Amino acid sequence: MKSTIEFRFAFIFAFVLFFTHSITGQTLEGTVLDKTTQLPISGVNIITSDSLIGCSTDFNGRFQIDLLDSDSLLISHVGYQKQSYNPGKNNTNILIYLVQSPVMLNAIEVSVTKNQLPSFSQSASISYLSEEKIRENVSRSMAEAMTTTAGVWVQKTNHGGGSPFVRGLTGNYTLLLIDGIRLNNSTFRYGPNQYFNTIAPFSVNAVEVLRGAGSTLYGSDAIGGTINVNTISPSFASQKKIYGSVGGQFMSQGMEYTGNLELGGNTRKFAYILNGSIRDFGDLYAGKGLAYERPSGYTEADLLFKGLWQVSENQKISFNYQWLRQDNVPRYDKVAQDDYEYYNFTLQQRQLAYVRFDQEWINSPVKNLQFTASFQKSDEERDTKKNNSIVHKNERDDVSTMGLNAQLNAVILKRIETILGWDLYYDWIASSRTEENTQTGESIDFTRGLYPDGSNSLNTAVFNTYLYSLQQWTFQLGWRYNFTSNKAEDVFFDDLDLATSSFVWNGSINYKFKKNSIYTAINTAFRAPNINDISSMGDFDYGIEVPTTDLKPERSTNFELGYKLAANVVSMNVAGFYTKINDLIDRVPSTYNGDSIINGSRVYTMANVGEAFITGFELDLEAKLSRTFSILGNLTYTYGQNITKDEPFRRIPPLFGDLSIRYDNKNYFIILQTQFAGMQDRLSSGDIDDYRIPDGGTPGWFVLNIKGGYEWKRIGVKLALNNIFNEAYRMHGSGVDGLGIHLAGSVRFYF
Repeated sequence: MKSTIEFRFAFIFAFVLFFTHSITGQTLEGTVLDKTTQLPISGVNIITSDSLIGCSTDFNGRFQIDLLDSDSLLISHVGYQKQSYNPGKNNTNILIYLVQSPVMLNAIEVSVTKNQLPSFSQSASISYLSEEKIRENVSRSMAEAMTTTAGVWVQKTNHGGGSPFVRGLTGNYTLLLIDGIRLNNSTFRYGPNQYFNTIAPFSVNAVEVLRGAGSTLYGSDAIGGTINVNTISPSFASQKKIYGSVGGQFMSQGMEYTGNLELGGNTRKFAYILNGSIRDFGDLYAGKGLAYERPSGYTEADLLFKGLWQVSENQKISFNYQWLRQDNVPRYDKVAQDDYEYYNFTLQQRQLAYVRFDQEWINSPVKNLQFTASFQKSDEERDTKKNNSIVHKNERDDVSTMGLNAQLNAVILKRIETILGWDLYYDWIASSRTEENTQTGESIDFTRGLYPDGSNSLNTAVFNTYLYSLQQWTFQLGWRYNFTSNKAEDVFFDDLDLATSSFVWNGSINYKFKKNSIYTAINTAFRAPNINDISSMGDFDYGIEVPTTDLKPERSTNFELGYKLAANVVSMNVAGFYTKINDLIDRVPSTYNGDSIINGSRVYTMANVGEAFITGFELDLEAKLSRTFSILGNLTYTYGQNITKDEPFRRIPPLFGDLSIRYDNKNYFIILQTQFAGMQDRLSSGDIDDYRIPDGGTPGWFVLNIKGGYEWKRIGVKLALNNIFNEAYRMHGSGVDGLGIHLAGSVRFYF
């Protein structure tokens, strides 16, 4: 009921804004066209030279914008070269032609590094997934959207989950952000989790993956890297209007039925956007004889509302509310392989609200001040019952997180750009557990759930970075001091309190010559023990876990050497890396009340048990073969070793990649795509005990897909025929198989 009220309130609020007063003035009207195809381009960003006024083109490439004086215009769009335009005395029916960028791999400006340098000038390996790519792939979920992203492996424990691996690491070893705000909280567990799937694909503008870095800027968990999801934003226009789209998406075999609505509107000072979906996912249909894997289907609904208020020429305030709810998400692997009658995430819900203030200065050493206040809530409820058992178990964990972030950008000594920042996140955790006798109806409420009820965690830090450019050289240096305090009152283990601190730093050098760039970087990172580490008590994949407070932060050092090419017809990024992890936290055999076995399961606890290393290389390539043909591909190899145990590091992905050839002509495109992975038979002892991994390892696989799209007036259609040969395959470590042959499609009408 509460979620319905929140949905209606946001919708009514957005609709009321449509009737707000308009600002009149002398307007410039025109159309933006592709210089090669002569077709209109929608979604082009157009701002005046002082950045006070802006707009974007509609579906027909048209725009209107107020000019206070003789402002020039700055015009940009993903896939095209930036351009400036001076209208002179013309103010109506002007035509602006944009030239396509041959390749985009190293030309994109990213926000995850906070310095706004193009990827080519960054001393880091960065993957980028645009909104258009998500739509072109007809992506069912954000996890599935990431499967073609360079350097990212996606494990799916269940059809409603999806955990991205970066440089062989996932779970609380890889940091997830939404609009720069931490999604990771103090209950994120070791190993794969499902929380990346609580981000709605239709609400995403772009995904940035900072591989092997991020701890200096964002704190704990960024040992593997940092994934920042930027959500869609409204755009300014010179006069009041409303715009939007309505669309649907489907998968054959009944695997998806989705309806989506987007509304936007703006005045000169205020802009807003509303996006919402209702979704029904059927059971997963796997390849070659595997057919339906039941139960695996579930339902989902989501909403995003974002507003932007231009307070003055140099001040703006943005506010955002996100909500996503999944109901009755089953774990097929538990039913098929682990002797469960049912194992359901009865509820999986995430809410995020934030307000962000930006102040800019012109002709001043101080460039920008940003302050963000956020509130995030994650609700998870699980209902489980073993076969031949009369006990129905219900567990619920609710995590509420308050966040405060401040960041100041400035220039010192005329040449050095610096960022000074402060972060604070505070978690409150409600956790409960009830067991019901299904024969008698009697129930027992336990004194604690998976975590002690009322647990809390404080995570705060100060950080500072420096960037210095001298001709062809770019030097970067940064540091961060972080303090974490976890508190949990446990009825069985007394107080479980643990405070830790960490200091990390990074340094890099980038040398550019002609259209080439060579860089080297050292990034140190840490993962602070969290509430899940110190207080988790209950079942996991191959045992039972009991609490401990005898932990210290895990620490890592990542060494990286890379090469980038940004030529007219080809763009490439290749990097080699070596990551050393010290004070590694892992499960070790333990006892509970003197017993090492409980209900047939081995007892484990967390401990700093040693060291490990992960090394490998990544290749990302884009090339323009002709005006209409291009080729895109990536390849990733990862090797991990637990030095202390003298065995492979757990869950390391196999060699994997994809290769695509793309044809663009006027208002349609066609993509022939291959995705592949090698066999992974380097297994740790934990991998061998994991029933989701076949005996001897996960076989290699190869799938072929064909995708295309067509736009006609205000209608856009996209289709994808995936796994054409209906191969049976599984992503290493997953609890469900890959999708069999299926047709996915979307239809969208713009207004």
